[in-house]
Amino acid sequence: MLPDLKTMLVVNPHAGGGRGRRIFPAVRELLEQGLGTMDVRVSEHAGHAFAIGREAVENGYERVLCVGGDGTPFEIVNGIYAEGRPRRAIELGLVPAGTGNSFLRDFSVFSWRQAVEGILAGKRRRADLVEISYFRGREEVRQYYLNILGVGLIADILKLTNEKLKGFGRASYGLAVLLRLAKGMRNRLRLEVDGEPLEIVDSALVVSNSKFTGGGMNIAPMADCGDGKVDLVIFQEVDRRDILAIFARVFKGSHVRHPRVRTLRAGAIAIDGEPRQLLMADGELLGRTPLRLQVLPGELVVLA
Repeated sequence: MLPDLKTMLVVNPHAGGGRGRRIFPAVRELLEQGLGTMDVRVSEHAGHAFAIGREAVENGYERVLCVGGDGTPFEIVNGIYAEGRPRRAIELGLVPAGTGNSFLRDFSVFSWRQAVEGILAGKRRRADLVEISYFRGREEVRQYYLNILGVGLIADILKLTNEKLKGFGRASYGLAVLLRLAKGMRNRLRLEVDGEPLEIVDSALVVSNSKFTGGGMNIAPMADCGDGKVDLVIFQEVDRRDILAIFARVFKGSHVRHPRVRTLRAGAIAIDGEPRQLLMADGELLGRTPLRLQVLPGELVVLA
């Protein structure tokens, strides 16, 4: 059973093309049957859930339940940690309503009803949180993510999808991959992985705290969001043919056996290079390298 904690229920009604709005009445009814009355907040626009997360800290909430996709908890957590680690830990419950819902797949949670049942049953798991610092223009920014960080190619594909291809629906991501590959890969990246130097060229990489991204893409099949490490997946010295072959295998996770894919595990990573690489975390476009990353082991209590 869940303890009696001051609880906030947050919904992103726009998640999943309006799915958040459609399922919310049923989600709220079931949660209130088990937990009693909760304070409800509606995330009305991009960035609003960040302010809601700050409010949760300022007003002493002990549990935040959010109905949305991967971007909603990303904003909430960054609001909670906007002034650094909160004095009082806040439990985080996730109810999937987005298009991807990648993070919850690591908990074998695939539906909103399954998520609600887990929350009401008091299922808890400690999960790592990843702290990052990077540059947005000339300003250095500190943020946090739960799921995945994409450096270079992956972020470029997301940017292209968001800006020009959303009208193509489910085909938009695959089309963005093909269009981005037409530009080729030209870069030189310098990394420190737990203090060990590494230089790679014409490469892209992801830094995963959990296994999945984009819904069903098993991008880091060896990842464990509670092991105190992130998993670095490097697409090293790849050309268009390599990327297409890797992409074809990514849903099964067998891409990690491709000769151009390298995997590493670390608690701290630094990334710099030429040209500066675009960054993406949990489906949200950020800024550019240089980047520093540190895992905060077991920082979050996730209800799932």
